[in-house]
Amino acid sequence: MTTATALPAIAAGTALPPATTDTADSAVRPVVRPARPGEEDALARALADAFADDALMLWAFPDPGHRARVLPAFFRVQVEQCLAHGGALAVHRATGGDAGNDAGNGATDGEPLGALLFLPPGRWEDPGPRDGAATAALAEAIDSAGHGEPARRLAAITRLQTLRHPRHRSHHYLAFVGVHPDARGTRAGQALLHAFLAEVDSAGQAAYAETSSPAGARLLASGGFTRFGGALALPGGGPRLAPVWRGPR
Repeated sequence: MTTATALPAIAAGTALPPATTDTADSAVRPVVRPARPGEEDALARALADAFADDALMLWAFPDPGHRARVLPAFFRVQVEQCLAHGGALAVHRATGGDAGNDAGNGATDGEPLGALLFLPPGRWEDPGPRDGAATAALAEAIDSAGHGEPARRLAAITRLQTLRHPRHRSHHYLAFVGVHPDARGTRAGQALLHAFLAEVDSAGQAAYAETSSPAGARLLASGGFTRFGGALALPGGGPRLAPVWRGPR
């Protein structure tokens, strides 16, 4: 996610399940609001479930047992860092009244359907004094002492991202957006992106992300993102990351 901490932004939109015509699911009304302190575990679980079968996560954590064990802790580090900078959005089922992006108003039901994590302008380049603690927390989260290969692969992702990142152009950095597999057909991913872009546009800023899946590319294209240079090819036949950019509106 950031250069100094080596927390990789694994690909905006990667873990969005395909839409379905399921009547019960499509009746769910997603409500987006800023995430709150105390929700870190719930948001990390939602993202871990969303990314469990993501192509980039399969590559970064090749051992299935290790991947299932560490993904919640991995995402908790990501949630904590973005939440510290006001860069975490949660989407829930609405229980009554009007659904939509309510910025914290209205009733919601149960565990989050998904989350979107981002860093505001300047924070990718300068994450702040918590940088060292985040680095140590990530190493512990992925059990790097006992599983060196995932640590090397995450470092490879970060190196490629660092080379391409538009560090001299002010922007919001969309790090992760994921929706639980059970939330397919609810438009929860679209609701998260809409809320994020509303914040970006209100600040008169641009936005940048990388995608590694067709679903993620389609979602971001629907929000006005366009390709930003060539794809980033991961070593050893890994997935390709497509950088995308959305200028100020």
